[in-house]
Amino acid sequence: MAAELPSPCCMRGSLHNGNPTGTEETIHGLQTYVARPETGPTKGTLVIIPDAFGWDFVNLRVLADSYAKRGKFEVLMPDFHFGDPFTKSGLDSVFALKGYEPPFYVRWWRMLSTFPVFLFWAWTHRQSVTLPIITNFFKALREAHSSTGEKIGVAGFCWGGRYAILVDSYVDAIYSAHPSFLQIPSEVEPVTKPISFALGDKDVVVPMSKVEQIKGVLKKKENLDSEVIIYEGMEHSFAVRGNPEIELSRKGLEGSETQCVEWFTKHLK
Repeated sequence: MAAELPSPCCMRGSLHNGNPTGTEETIHGLQTYVARPETGPTKGTLVIIPDAFGWDFVNLRVLADSYAKRGKFEVLMPDFHFGDPFTKSGLDSVFALKGYEPPFYVRWWRMLSTFPVFLFWAWTHRQSVTLPIITNFFKALREAHSSTGEKIGVAGFCWGGRYAILVDSYVDAIYSAHPSFLQIPSEVEPVTKPISFALGDKDVVVPMSKVEQIKGVLKKKENLDSEVIIYEGMEHSFAVRGNPEIELSRKGLEGSETQCVEWFTKHLK
């Protein structure tokens, strides 16, 4: 079955305040944001596959820093978009921060003008282009870790949430937050590694009918550690782009962050 068209929800969200503290390095041929624990040895490597807004999106860089600090992971966020993430102005102009919204007719006009650009971007970063880039990175990373046996986890968000599942054979554990384009159940059925889903009950990209299908597939995998955590009132993109100024959104941001840290603390040790 062909992938569904991207939803306008993929452009929803807010830009967060924060000062990333990691470094930019070239790892296995890709520019990569690297966050490391402040002290002590690392407890495994966690690779983030970002959403459409890319490896330099401040929200994800700050989140990577937090994962490194809280979980003691070495966190890598490569530029899987090859320097071509979706423009962040699409996020800021279409879905402005609460209290700074333009009139509704301006928002609709911006949506109509931005969405075709997103469709073109999604085509240029389709699976046949993107998956080899991602799998080559994970293959190289696995080979580099072969002598130490250090475990590798992958956390994917929105656009990256699907690819986190597709690299199952190269990692030791998976976390997927509100994945886009995921084919359900066909792309969930082959999963063999411990997997954690963070999903919102108001997400039109992964509606509750699809969530129940995911649960059904995982329930049959009796020997596979898995979880599906549903966040009430949360729409698509909540784990990365929820507005921390809104109490309910902040709970979704904080809860999904803790979910990810606890999952990899359990499976990367």
